Amino acid sequence: MTIPTPDLPPYEMPDGVASVRLTGRFIAPDGRPLTGRVTFAPPSVLTMPGADTIANTAATVEITAADRGRFALTLIATDSEGMSPRGWSYLVTERLAGAEMRQYHIMLPAMPDSGPDASVDLADLAPVSPYTGRYLPVVGPRGATGATGAPGEVSRAELVALEERVAPRPVTWTQSMGSREWLIPHAYPYPPAVRTYDTSGREIGGLVEYPSPASVTVHFASAETGSAILS
Repeated sequence: MTIPTPDLPPYEMPDGVASVRLTGRFIAPDGRPLTGRVTFAPPSVLTMPGADTIANTAATVEITAADRGRFALTLIATDSEGMSPRGWSYLVTERLAGAEMRQYHIMLPAMPDSGPDASVDLADLAPVSPYTGRYLPVVGPRGATGATGAPGEVSRAELVALEERVAPRPVTWTQSMGSREWLIPHAYPYPPAVRTYDTSGREIGGLVEYPSPASVTVHFASAETGSAILS
């Protein structure tokens, strides 16, 4: 028996799935609007049993010259009821003309007390570590200046080591031999987000598992070669 599917307007969120309207604007230092693509990737498979819904791909916005550097889109709230996994974050990838690619994580909790036209701007969100942080608005009055502390003695190597622990940089792993299972070692202090690509640069999906604190395994339906970006 075939169950009829109701007609839905484009991009309407299913009932029971909380969402957040996200806006943003990208310009060069001289005010010139930038063009390019921004991708917002949840975990590889995001399930919402209470809404009979599965999300298993990224949301992408294309910023053209006509947009004058601006974008707006609606995304699933990271604290929507009954989701699996819980406590996740979006991996944001910026690919803008004339700028280096940038990747970072953000949280988008629902705004139940806001009006229907409320939105959050990307510039007001502080990047977080994947699966652990909460978004933090970077606005508000400036506090009083505190007393100057005693000078410390920190070496350049210690500063670099601290930066690597607090904000590790993305790492690229190359799989040169075809395999249905990619075993990827890493040194992140948390389970990193993983994006996989074939040799032509096309993103491919796989089942990501974390067999140990220092490794990631990606399973594919058939043997694949390419690369993975960990962040």
